[in-house]
Amino acid sequence: MFKDFFKKKHKFLFNESENVACIVCDHVLNRTRDILFVTHDLDDGQWSFLCGGEDHEMRNYKLISLKQVIEIDESVNDLYEMPLGFGADRKKIGAKWEPFKQPEVE
Repeated sequence: MFKDFFKKKHKFLFNESENVACIVCDHVLNRTRDILFVTHDLDDGQWSFLCGGEDHEMRNYKLISLKQVIEIDESVNDLYEMPLGFGADRKKIGAKWEPFKQPEVE
């Protein structure tokens, strides 16, 4: 009954709704790897929060809410103002996010 009362409240800074769908890899979802690579897609505004590994297949990608992403790693709040068409990566949690412009798709 009281266990929900004591759950940690996570800060949420994004302008998007908490229930907006985001792409994560199963490594992030299962918390076996950290979020090290983030993109904010120019075409549809889709957020992706990935481990940065190159060993992914289509079946590795999952949809979860932005609120769930923040519950996994609250430090991604640092990217709440990242514009469309950009991404950021880092070497490890706590390291500085390094922004980059995504290549334009023709």
